[in-house]
Amino acid sequence: MDNLNENELNDSYILKEDKLNLIRTIKNIYIKKFPWADDALMRVLIRDHYKQTINNMNKEDYINEIKNNNVDNLIESI
Repeated sequence: MDNLNENELNDSYILKEDKLNLIRTIKNIYIKKFPWADDALMRVLIRDHYKQTINNMNKEDYINEIKNNNVDNLIESI
């Protein structure tokens, strides 16, 4: 059983680049959806959406995808 409190988020297994891309994407969604929102509200919306996304992710699938992200597999995907 995880030692994490249900309010804590374990995103330590996610690459920094992927975290940044996810946050950028979520931020762009909320900027377009709520252009009137101030910085504090925007931060809460983005943080909550990020947390929900990470909690709904399949950790094992993500890790396997990273492991299989070699040059040959990338060439195949293009």
